[in-house]
Amino acid sequence: MTNLKPPGTIQVDVDDLWVYYESIGLRAPDNCPAPAFEQGVPRLLDLFDRFDIRATFFVCGRDAAAQRATLAEMVSRGHEIANHSTWHRTGFANLSTEEKRADIATTHWLLTGATGVQPGGFKSPGFSFAPDQLAVLAGLGYRYDSSLLPTPYAPLMRMAQRFLSGGTVDPTHYGKARYGIAPLRPYTPDADASYRAVNSRGGASLMNAVIEAPVTTMPLTRLPMHSTFVLTAGQLLFDAGLALTTTCNVPVNYLLHAGDAIDATTAGALSSYRFLVQPWQEKEALLDHMLARLSAAYRLLPTIEYVEELMADS
Repeated sequence: MTNLKPPGTIQVDVDDLWVYYESIGLRAPDNCPAPAFEQGVPRLLDLFDRFDIRATFFVCGRDAAAQRATLAEMVSRGHEIANHSTWHRTGFANLSTEEKRADIATTHWLLTGATGVQPGGFKSPGFSFAPDQLAVLAGLGYRYDSSLLPTPYAPLMRMAQRFLSGGTVDPTHYGKARYGIAPLRPYTPDADASYRAVNSRGGASLMNAVIEAPVTTMPLTRLPMHSTFVLTAGQLLFDAGLALTTTCNVPVNYLLHAGDAIDATTAGALSSYRFLVQPWQEKEALLDHMLARLSAAYRLLPTIEYVEELMADS
């Protein structure tokens, strides 16, 4: 029997604790633990097996060598490994094109060397997106970028993070308010406004070979609905978001973080990240609920397969 469920994808940003320190302008301590890889990834792999999910893990080049065995486990269990930059630098959008190319290419070859598989997708650290990265990705043979968060609330989100953390937050973090009008499904970016689809205004394609695959925000309201926000706001946000995506026939690109599945961290400087300080026992039931609902509504594929299927049908 033909599976009539629409395609969807789950992405996991494997950001370890050093990322969260640096995202609020703090230096990570020496010998910083790596619970995202040591606890979060194994737990998520088991959950994905249970719900017949093949996902995409976005990995920083800095972690590739030390986590070679874990990366091999991801691949052996049918998942995609994608490029999440080398150092998860804040303000990635403000790097020069050559700096972006060097950063992305470094991780490309580190991940290829660690897994034997060349990555075909990229996500900027912190949704810090700039159009010139699409040409860089095309030059490396990438199929998709997934750096754009289609919400107009980015400035408010930066203000909230700055207030809660007491640290600094880069002005490109979460992207620009104008990205709130971007499509919610994969699209070919317009050359003059990469947050618009090429056919929306009859414009020329920026780079036909590279598709933008935005992380899903809630249809109509454009509120972020990925796990970071659900673990803070509660299950109602997820249930409302999923109800809208299915009602509006939106193919879902749902974002998790490996940090969603770790034990509570005792690092006081990171206490503003609620999902990092919540006990695993509290988070497990919510993750189980989200994955059960998502897998019931969608065929959950690695992002590269999700993109190929949707673009072939468009």
